[in-house]
Amino acid sequence: MGGTTAQIDSFVGLTRAQAVDRVMNTSSNPGLPGWSRFETGDKDWQEQEKMIDWWVDRMITAPPTIEEKLTLFLHDHFATAREKVEDAELMWEQHVVLRNFGQGSFRVLLERISFGSAMMIYLDNESNVAGAEQENFARELMELFTVGNGRFSEDDVVAMAKAWTGHNTVGRTRENNWQYDPTVVFNADKHDNSQKTLFGITKNWDARDTLDELCTGVKATATADYFARKMFQYYVHTNPSQDVVNELAGVFISSGLNISALLRAILLHDEFWDLSSRYALVKTPVEFMVDIMRRNGLRSADDSVRWRMEAMGMTLFDPPTVAGWGQNGFWLSTATAWSKSRYVNNLKWSADERGVLQNLEALTPEQVVNVILTFFSIFDASARTRQFMIEHIVTTRAERPWAMAYEPFAVGMFMPEVQCA
Repeated sequence: MGGTTAQIDSFVGLTRAQAVDRVMNTSSNPGLPGWSRFETGDKDWQEQEKMIDWWVDRMITAPPTIEEKLTLFLHDHFATAREKVEDAELMWEQHVVLRNFGQGSFRVLLERISFGSAMMIYLDNESNVAGAEQENFARELMELFTVGNGRFSEDDVVAMAKAWTGHNTVGRTRENNWQYDPTVVFNADKHDNSQKTLFGITKNWDARDTLDELCTGVKATATADYFARKMFQYYVHTNPSQDVVNELAGVFISSGLNISALLRAILLHDEFWDLSSRYALVKTPVEFMVDIMRRNGLRSADDSVRWRMEAMGMTLFDPPTVAGWGQNGFWLSTATAWSKSRYVNNLKWSADERGVLQNLEALTPEQVVNVILTFFSIFDASARTRQFMIEHIVTTRAERPWAMAYEPFAVGMFMPEVQCA
């Protein structure tokens, strides 16, 4: 999420492998709280708000390991929204699954998420029964979670939906006074037991059989290619060559689809360390907020975190669609720029009150810029960035000298190098 100068300094002198080993080691990361920490009893949105605050604070204070960014990636990959699920506790249960299984087998994680109440409800498999098949989950399981678009047919969607019939939630019954029960169950009498042709294989498919085929059967290569490409694009840049994807997918397959093995291969890859990848990605609003809040010593209690996220278009536990949030260039828009500007303008007053980047009057413009760059841990700013900042400081001193108490901070937050990852 953007390391502090002290965190970055702690990696100086390590080899590439040693650095990767350090960030891959999550053994010292704190455990997870129980649901009671967030439970309010009747206000679901308030529970979500408490979960958001907790996660933001966790991202700010957690050791510099892979856990938080990987969890955010998986939260986006298996996108599920509280707005439709309408049960924050189910969203928390899914979050716990992402953390507990997100560094291990993709096949295990896929099953845990697929059979979780949140996903059952979000993609409507709760009502998928023989004779009245619901295809939402069947389609997205292939298109977004495993093989990717163009690697399955419409007939496969139909067969997949039939294979998942009967895997529902309890729902509303007379026995529970028509209150909704999200418990996942298998209703054998509602399952399609016919012969179904999926991926060219005809048999009486059931749900878990389809996951096996996607992960270890005829679609294993396609799944490995899709997931390896997506993870590379999240961590490195958006346009990997097919040779690189093939290399990473091969590592993924040989590891038994172990997510940590794939991520380690990405972090060790030459393209990850190439200078062209240094600022190749635009930070998401969450990454941007966490980075800035950490540098200012802020926590969720100091600001309306959820409101800020909503304004910037990225509310945790509520992705806009099953495809999750957009990445990279998606965040380069007029709307996002305005929302970030409002956030920056608000935060600069807080920075002034907290004494951040103060007492710059006696410094030359070049020295002021160096202080700003050091504060934001930018050690390789472009000549263009430096020149723009120098000119801005000169203008501010001449025309608005009082603004020197907060303007350098605001300018720093909008550096391209701070906006990028």
